[in-house]
Amino acid sequence: MVHPSQREGPIVPEGDSDVYDDSDYASVAAGSSTASLASSRQNGRRYHAYRQGEYMFPNDDREQERLDLHSHICNLALGGNLYRAPLNAEIKKILDLGTGTGAWAIEMADAFPEAIVTGTDLSPIQPTWVPPNCRFEVDDFELPWNFSHPFDYIHMRGIEGSVKDFDQLFTQAHDNLTPGGWFEICDFTVGVFSDDDTAEKATNMQRWRNLLVEASKKFGKQFSVAQNYKQWMTDAGFKNVQEEIYKVPFSPWAKEPQLKELGRWHQANMLEALEAYSLALMTRFLGWTVEDVRVLLAGVRKELTDRTLHIYSRLYVVYAQRE
Repeated sequence: MVHPSQREGPIVPEGDSDVYDDSDYASVAAGSSTASLASSRQNGRRYHAYRQGEYMFPNDDREQERLDLHSHICNLALGGNLYRAPLNAEIKKILDLGTGTGAWAIEMADAFPEAIVTGTDLSPIQPTWVPPNCRFEVDDFELPWNFSHPFDYIHMRGIEGSVKDFDQLFTQAHDNLTPGGWFEICDFTVGVFSDDDTAEKATNMQRWRNLLVEASKKFGKQFSVAQNYKQWMTDAGFKNVQEEIYKVPFSPWAKEPQLKELGRWHQANMLEALEAYSLALMTRFLGWTVEDVRVLLAGVRKELTDRTLHIYSRLYVVYAQRE
C-alpha cells in the first residue's frame, strides 16, 4: 500500500478551527529554542576531528539523538521500510556510507542476519554493542575507495550538503557493486513546499533555505540537489533508475492521521536541526555572527510551529542497479 506521503495530489489540512491551539507543541518549540540559544552563544557544538572541515554539521550527543530521529522519520515516510530497492533476500554484503549513529546499518543487520553490513563515517560515534554481522569504520566516502570486495547493496541517507563531487561518488558506487547490485539514496532536499500559497507566507523559512543554499555553494558541497540524483545515476551507468518523492509535513497540520504523526516527528526534528544546519555554514561562509543566526532561527521556529502554514519537505528516494 502506498504511504500517504507519496500519494499524488495535495495534502488535505486539518479543518477543525481549534486544532491550531496546541500548547504541547508550543512548549516543545519554546524548550527547543531555549536550549538552542543557550548552546549557540559560543557556537558550543562538537564537530568531527578526522578530515576536519569536510562536514559542516556537529557530531555531539544532541546531534546524535537528532540523527536517530531523522532515521525514524525516513522509515515512517517509507511505510516502515528500511529501503525501497527490490533486494534479494540472499544478499551477502551491504555498505552504508555516512552511517552517522549507525541506526540504519544496525536495523539492516538484524533484517539480513546472513549478510555483513559495513557502515562508514567521518565520526566514530556508533555504538559498540551491535549485531555480530554489523561493523563500522572511520572513512571518508569522498576519498578513493579501497574496499577488498564489491557489495550487493550500497546505501546513503541525508547527503545533501556533504558531497563535493557527485560524479565521482556515483561512479565509485557503481564500480563497487556486484553485477545486478543496487545503489540507493534516501535524502531530504533543502526546500519549503506547499500545495497552496502558504509556502510563500513562510518568509523566514524561505530566507533560511536560500541562505543555506548560498553558503553550501561557497563551501563547495551544495544543498538542494536531490532532484538531480536520478539523472546523475543514469549518467554514471546505472540501469533501472527509480525515483520516489514523499511529502513530509513540517508540523502536524495534515488531516490524514499518518501524515499528522509524520508531521509531529518532523517538527521536532527540524526544531533541533536548525542550529546544526546553520551555525557552521553561516558563520564560516556568509560572515554572520552567532547572534545573526540566532535572530533568523527564532523566526524560522515560529513558522515551524504555525500550523496555518501547510508546508512540507520533499524526501527523495532514488535507487538504481548495476548491469
